[in-house]
Amino acid sequence: MRIYTKLQWIGFKLAGVFLMVVSVVLIYYSIFFIEEYQLYSLVTLGNTIVYDGRIITAIGATPTFIYVFFFAFRTILQKGVERLKKGTLIGTVWGLFSLACFIFCMGISWVIPLGLIALDYTLCDEEGDVPGLYYVTKPELCKTIIENH
Repeated sequence: MRIYTKLQWIGFKLAGVFLMVVSVVLIYYSIFFIEEYQLYSLVTLGNTIVYDGRIITAIGATPTFIYVFFFAFRTILQKGVERLKKGTLIGTVWGLFSLACFIFCMGISWVIPLGLIALDYTLCDEEGDVPGLYYVTKPELCKTIIENH
């Protein structure tokens, strides 16, 4: 093996390890750092709903992170630095599933605020004290959120 081929091989394997580490960190973040009370308040539709669209998008992107992890793992196990010659059925199916999940959740994260407004919820946006995360049934409840925040 020539020296530049060895360097290419090392770079290729290190890139695979880097992708695996990044995807594990993102999977860990989306599993353990998503605030469940925000999803719970959205499902129960109480007087106050805490909603952030990034949470729905992170949940939808989790299958993509899993796909990237196994893709990088496969490139690490491959001999040499050549392009992967043949895809696997599970990789193709999971790739399409993860793409569909991400697109669906991205769209849903834009539609949910419109649905909340259609259900007569009001966005609390008083003087910038509260980020645009709170939706309430009565505008008077915004003042209690600001006092408790």
